[in-house]
Amino acid sequence: MAMARRRVRAELVAVLVVFGAVQVLLQRAQDRLWRNGLGPSGAAEYPRPGADVVAGAADATTVVLLGLAACAVFGLLVLRAGRYAAVGGGRPAVAVLALLAVGWWLASPTLSIDAYSYLSHGRLAASGANPYLTASADVAGSPYGARLLAAGWQPVHPQSPYGPLCTGIERLAVVLSGDDVRLGVLLIELPQLAAVLGTAAVTARFLRDAGPERRLRGVLLVLANPLVLVELTGDGHVDALMAALLVLAILAAARARTAPAILALALAVLVKVNALPFVLPIAVALVVLRRGVRELLVGAAVGGAAAIAVGAALAAPYWAGPATFTGLAASGTPSFGWNVAGLLRSQLAPPEASLYSPDQAAGGVLLTQVLLVVLLVAGTAAASLRVRTPADLARACGVVALLVLLLLPLEWPWYAALPAAVLPLVPSRAHAIAVLVLAAGSRIVAPIGDAAQVGAVGTDLFESVQPLVGQTLPALIGLALTVPALVRRGGVGPGRTASDATRDEPRAGE
Repeated sequence: MAMARRRVRAELVAVLVVFGAVQVLLQRAQDRLWRNGLGPSGAAEYPRPGADVVAGAADATTVVLLGLAACAVFGLLVLRAGRYAAVGGGRPAVAVLALLAVGWWLASPTLSIDAYSYLSHGRLAASGANPYLTASADVAGSPYGARLLAAGWQPVHPQSPYGPLCTGIERLAVVLSGDDVRLGVLLIELPQLAAVLGTAAVTARFLRDAGPERRLRGVLLVLANPLVLVELTGDGHVDALMAALLVLAILAAARARTAPAILALALAVLVKVNALPFVLPIAVALVVLRRGVRELLVGAAVGGAAAIAVGAALAAPYWAGPATFTGLAASGTPSFGWNVAGLLRSQLAPPEASLYSPDQAAGGVLLTQVLLVVLLVAGTAAASLRVRTPADLARACGVVALLVLLLLPLEWPWYAALPAAVLPLVPSRAHAIAVLVLAAGSRIVAPIGDAAQVGAVGTDLFESVQPLVGQTLPALIGLALTVPALVRRGGVGPGRTASDATRDEPRAGE
């Protein structure tokens, strides 16, 4: 027995060493691809003049292969979670993974310009301009914009599409860092690092009564996910903070803590509007799992008042009426990609329509957006009606997160982080496979932007391979894996007792 335990511990050490080595090699390959042809101001030109196309293609291929290798080791860690938990390997593994997350945070962004665009929003806000009215790209003409360009930023983004909580963080990062762009990036990414670690902690809390194996598996599905490490802690996307607050809201709702659930969900929406569809499943859970009508009503009043007060305070400095949502509207316009939004738009507003009938094309785009909202609302309602237990809530939110990913008008690799953060709350085999598929899809498409930047691939991949492999297929596979479990386990139906519905469910402990 002792020998067997030592073998398992030695295996865990070896797996973590290999995983760490892959992360180091991956970061270096991404950094080479990012810096290929980068000059003092060349980042604003597309594609970059002077870039080494051959080296770029080799590095992009390396990034994909190493990303998939990281996913394979990630899958092994999750598969062997039970054995590692049995020999006391959970805490050491989590500590190593947390250190890897810190390492990614300390490294410069390599796959996305978003961290620099966040700083452009913060610079606008700190200088007295309104980032919801002034385009991010307008910063390029300033001395600070020149520093952003030298770091690899491209001035291509319009007004901010993010919530006022995000804008407040962006402004604070710029105020604290001054003209130091590198320090600004670290500060803008610090809340995302804390959010990833917080998501893992909330997941462990949600699974407190589920047993050490399932609890460790849930935490590993968060912390060992290459998608999370690279896109959220490495490139600092605000999706991390949104997802952490959403997972916190799910935990609070599962424990019938109405006010904290409402406030946490409101804060998630104030970071990024993608969290808005979760209002319905969380509201259903608060009603179904309530401790009493009075407690529910008081909690709803307190939480609602707090959410309104915080939202008003954060939004007041930037409120400009309907124009405040200019950036959000621009980001919600579907492209002609190989995804649901793109297919709908190609039928309702084909490219040639804008040539001979601009009004018809605009109407087709609007109809596409309406249909996407209808599909999302219908799917969210169907999932929410299955909520009877805390695990039902987590399953329903996992399905909603996959629906959000499937129906988004655009695809970027970090968009898969939302379902990847929610699904670990129920660390079943189906959910684990779904998370692995999301991670693998995101790693395959991750270098397409940088590869196109250096001319190694065509920009047509943005509308073909990227939405198909990074969004449509992973979301559909995830739904095929998760919906049957929600339908089968959610609620009490004919031939099914309440004890059947809750057997082996992870409970959000008090």
